[in-house]
Amino acid sequence: MRAQLARTGPIYDIAHPLLESRGEYQSFVQGGARDEFSAFLDVIAPELIAVGLPPEDVHFAKRYPPSAKLFVRAALQTLVSRGLLPHANYDEEGYDAVATEMERYYEHGPFRTYIYPEEARLLFAIVDIVRPKSVVFLGSYYGYWAHAALSAVARHGGRAVLIDPDPKAQEVAFRNLEQAGLLEIVNVAVTTGQEYLKQTTEIFDLVVLDAETPRDYPDPEQRGKAIYAPLLRQALPRMTPDALLVCHNILFTNLTDCAFLDGVIARNHHELGAFLELVRREFTGLVECTSTEGIGVARRRTHEN
Repeated sequence: MRAQLARTGPIYDIAHPLLESRGEYQSFVQGGARDEFSAFLDVIAPELIAVGLPPEDVHFAKRYPPSAKLFVRAALQTLVSRGLLPHANYDEEGYDAVATEMERYYEHGPFRTYIYPEEARLLFAIVDIVRPKSVVFLGSYYGYWAHAALSAVARHGGRAVLIDPDPKAQEVAFRNLEQAGLLEIVNVAVTTGQEYLKQTTEIFDLVVLDAETPRDYPDPEQRGKAIYAPLLRQALPRMTPDALLVCHNILFTNLTDCAFLDGVIARNHHELGAFLELVRREFTGLVECTSTEGIGVARRRTHEN
């Protein structure tokens, strides 16, 4: 698990103000080389750590896209080319408005999030394009990643359930949903994903997966992100034949020459091995969108394919 911090909310918001003040970051945003940006981050690591960024997140910052908006446009085009989305057009201005509102009112409570701007925008875009009728968020934490996308769910007449076993996190999610007027279309469930899926009769056409257990969890098959495999096995009977799967922490491509990220990739291959095998059998293929922490998107196989 990540180091505990006094700062709450998005981890990105710790690093970004400092980066914005530096010319090297502005050069990267305007098209500079990622390797040069990565080297710059190594140089200013002590400054980033001093303002509260965990040391390992200096390395994740090497994956920041120059533009969240352009990153999402490119990711959507890739998903279209792989047959996972029908088109790449979403309400960019609508998301800008939602993001601005969230910056103004979103309450983080005692929690912080490793969801990055391009990852929140991408989830909104996918929802706005596919217009799911029933969405389940497995490992919703305090609802931050789900929140912006839920405005698109509501706009298109869908419903959603946020599942997390932490009652304090779900209290924060509930208050934010209430503030946004989204409670009518969202069920906030304080339980594990497996328990909820065992008991529900609901059928979902979009599953969003971002659960995690401690890496000293008693069951080695559920440690860390290994929990994805049992969760997806439990979810499969409750998914429509062509349901879409979106999952966080799908990081298998190192965008820079960074030994730390090589270690993350090796850990992901280990923890997510059973999950990836299940996806290969039941889905048409997992597309890795190379965001800061990685987003995976897959569509369930139909009998025809």
